[in-house]
Amino acid sequence: MKHLAIVFCALVPGFSLAASQSHEAAPMMAPAQKPLTDSDLQNERSAPQRLESEEAILDRFHAAFDGNTPRVAVFWNRAFDDQVSDWRSSTRGVVSARGSLKGNVPDGNVDLQGQSQIAAQGEYRSNRTTGPASPAFELQSGLVSQLTEAGVTVVDRNAIMRITDNALETGDFSRLSPDQRRLEMRALGEHADMLLVFRRIADDRFEIEVLDVHNGSIRAMLSSNGVPPEKDKARQWKATDHGFQKVEHTFTLDEIGGELALQTLASVAR
Repeated sequence: MKHLAIVFCALVPGFSLAASQSHEAAPMMAPAQKPLTDSDLQNERSAPQRLESEEAILDRFHAAFDGNTPRVAVFWNRAFDDQVSDWRSSTRGVVSARGSLKGNVPDGNVDLQGQSQIAAQGEYRSNRTTGPASPAFELQSGLVSQLTEAGVTVVDRNAIMRITDNALETGDFSRLSPDQRRLEMRALGEHADMLLVFRRIADDRFEIEVLDVHNGSIRAMLSSNGVPPEKDKARQWKATDHGFQKVEHTFTLDEIGGELALQTLASVAR
């Protein structure tokens, strides 16, 4: 009993000493953060989205295609949907008829029976329109120029459709007006490898989708503001009565088009 009492007394002081040590309380809440302002959100929207250099993108693109750069047709603000023909059907009627005939002839009895069914479908052709407005010429020029410099052959939709239609003409010009939708798809299959669908959804927002016209695979999809990263560091200072004020760099439509082309090349080469 005396031995057990000594051990107990030796353990109790140690336990009391450990319990008496103080520990700093862990924080229960995250530190306060500066609330986002409209200016912060605008800066975030206008921030560049490309981190890779132009040289690295072009090298990777050329390596991916091994010198066989594709032919690309561009749809400027034009939808590429699932409508396969200019003709649409809104009504369909079915007429059924059934009858039988019996009679006597000198050689014996004749039993004649007949049945028929007729289906009729009314179709109309969609009105031809001029299509959606294309983006500014400078924006198109910047995108096409950058693609061309990368070795891409950019083909015009209207041109390849007329070339394809002319090849189908026999010389007597007796054909009916062709189905534009089917002609468009045939022209893409014969004169392009990829289709680039370009959509400008806001003043500072663009969407690009690249499709393989032979198997329908999606090669690239991106949403971008078109801000070049190199230009993001270029700032100008203007002397005013209140001292020097920073002037934000403005981008030309040509620069934005070129940046969108580089981002497209980077996405296709992944």
